[in-house]
Amino acid sequence: MRFFAFDCLMKLVALFAFLVNTVTACQRSLPLPYRVLHQFPDPTYLQSLYVRSNGDILVTTAWPNGTIYYVSGPSTKSPKVSQIYEFDPEVANVATSIIETRPDVYAFYAGKQVHLGIGINGTFGVWELDLRPTRRRFNPGKPIVKELVHIPNGGLLSGLDVIPDKPIGVVWHVDTVARKYKLGIEDPSMRGPPWAPTQFGIDGIQYHKGYLYWTNSFEARIYRIRMTRQGFAAPGAKGELVKEIRSFFLDNFTFGPRNGDTMWIATNADNRLITVSPDGNVTAPLGGSLVTLIPYTL
Repeated sequence: MRFFAFDCLMKLVALFAFLVNTVTACQRSLPLPYRVLHQFPDPTYLQSLYVRSNGDILVTTAWPNGTIYYVSGPSTKSPKVSQIYEFDPEVANVATSIIETRPDVYAFYAGKQVHLGIGINGTFGVWELDLRPTRRRFNPGKPIVKELVHIPNGGLLSGLDVIPDKPIGVVWHVDTVARKYKLGIEDPSMRGPPWAPTQFGIDGIQYHKGYLYWTNSFEARIYRIRMTRQGFAAPGAKGELVKEIRSFFLDNFTFGPRNGDTMWIATNADNRLITVSPDGNVTAPLGGSLVTLIPYTL
């Protein structure tokens, strides 16, 4: 299984369910309706989530420790939240982006940080969460967690699809079967601006219709680059600017609905969910004025 990964931060202390159909359909009734699925104790920093095929959600935390939670029945009136795994802080104190690599098996990042968002270089790696033992009908077991690939020359890693390294400003190419990694893509647009308080550059990433898209956090810009089927930049390809957003920070994002071409982006610091349509129009379906209802913590 080959994939890429990226570094990103999402400052959230609650999970939200968004009722989304299409941007066009929702523009008549903005902001979108939402509800709190679960309120975690303060301070908690939920870094990433993955929605399973059955609708349940896996959540990783970057503060106060590296933990993976499971949210079952998020569409019901009473969702249940359980802790799947908590790292020994001597091993890792932050868990970041998570994706499914095969049924009931997930890859995610884990490592150590001195403070929220300040990772310790060389401590991060790609880990695996295997939930198959818990699915056994008879005598179910515990989840299996193990490190697949250690990335000693990487920084704070977060977000999986392709692997971007936030402080270093590159994308790593990882083969989780062979358990090897190498430099995948390096482009000037992946580096953080020199004036930023921390050297966060490339953050959220998504592969979409032949291109790798990414956010450059403090630049508040979206870029893309043409990719090969092997997961590398196409010959001669360079990062191209897709859109510059009026925002303090851009974080994780996705395309949708149903693999559509609209980007849905979390802005993190200024507390908004924004969309960018294929023709470049920017809309804020949620957030901004809801800052007291959607708190975040540093």
